[in-house]
Amino acid sequence: MTTRIDPAEIGELTAEIAKRAEQCELNRRVPADLLDVLAAAGALRMGVPARYGGLDLAVPEVLRVIEEISRADGAVGWTVGQIYIAQLIFAHFPAAATDEIYADGPDVLGAGAVAPKGRATREPAGWRVSGQWPFVTGCENAAWIYLQCLEHHRGVPRSAEDGLPPLRMVLLPAEQVEILDTWHVVGLRATGSHDVRVTRMPCADERTCGLDEPIPGGGAAALRITPRDQGGLVVAATACGIAAGAADAVARLAADGKRPAFSTRGLAGSPVFQDQLGEAFMSLCAARALLASEVETVDAAAASGHQPTELERARLRAAGPRAVALATGVVDAAHRLGGGSAVYETSPLQRRLRDAHTVTQHFSAGRDFYASLGGLLAGAEPGAGGF
Repeated sequence: MTTRIDPAEIGELTAEIAKRAEQCELNRRVPADLLDVLAAAGALRMGVPARYGGLDLAVPEVLRVIEEISRADGAVGWTVGQIYIAQLIFAHFPAAATDEIYADGPDVLGAGAVAPKGRATREPAGWRVSGQWPFVTGCENAAWIYLQCLEHHRGVPRSAEDGLPPLRMVLLPAEQVEILDTWHVVGLRATGSHDVRVTRMPCADERTCGLDEPIPGGGAAALRITPRDQGGLVVAATACGIAAGAADAVARLAADGKRPAFSTRGLAGSPVFQDQLGEAFMSLCAARALLASEVETVDAAAASGHQPTELERARLRAAGPRAVALATGVVDAAHRLGGGSAVYETSPLQRRLRDAHTVTQHFSAGRDFYASLGGLLAGAEPGAGGF
């Protein structure tokens, strides 16, 4: 599937995003008017089904858009990626819920958490929800918030046959959720990823689902790769965009004539600088190529009606942390090459450094996915993986 987002419009959009990066960071959120600009470009409806007026882009194209936006500002790219993930989560809910979500059009901002930090207690008329969830990106701008819960019955967690408690995803209008001002962090400051809290909030059956249940309707291009497997891809695309922006920044610094202290030669003419920038650029190319190759394999198999194998899915999941690690190395190199000027708050390199290392703290960038892949390669039984 080809893009239905005009590349020229994205170019204009990223210039505006880059210009406002400092303002976004100071405000610790993406401002509403910038979100309106993103919506007008189609960036906030990439995973919305076509029947609701969405673009329903294939995953490779979504990742390219997220990377381009992250190249301008990692926090804005992260926010766009998490809005896209919300659209994938929404697809799991019954049609009555999605009809309600998109009743006024496709540009609906969602936010939420897949970590089961709350409890949903079964009641005769539905569910009663309580808990506190961290890292809810964009919650201040969201209209709907999804929250993962442990299922409770009579005050205790239910247990399935395998001994694991069943999980229940609930969907609430944003006005029913309390936002706690907790997002005081090192990087990705403009994502507004505060904690949210709910206390004994009722939730009807039609606003709940399980992420392991079949997706109503199915068939959408954005869902050819399961939402479970896409979280790490979005994180990796964001990391690649941050790395590209860092490489751009240090190359501009050199082209503008920066000269290291006690040197008679400009940075651009230094063989050491040239060697390290060239190596960093090829690392970025490797990260992009790995991500694109693994995504294409699974997406093409699903598009032709074939389920990806466990090994293909494990490779896809492991590609995320590998791409993040490669991209972070690029940012580290760019910051180092920037010298003393990179430490000032006015330098985009210091923000890229903080954003990149904050990305590495996401669970999808962890080493567990390597272990899952290694186990399969060694002939072990497939494990659960993903979120």
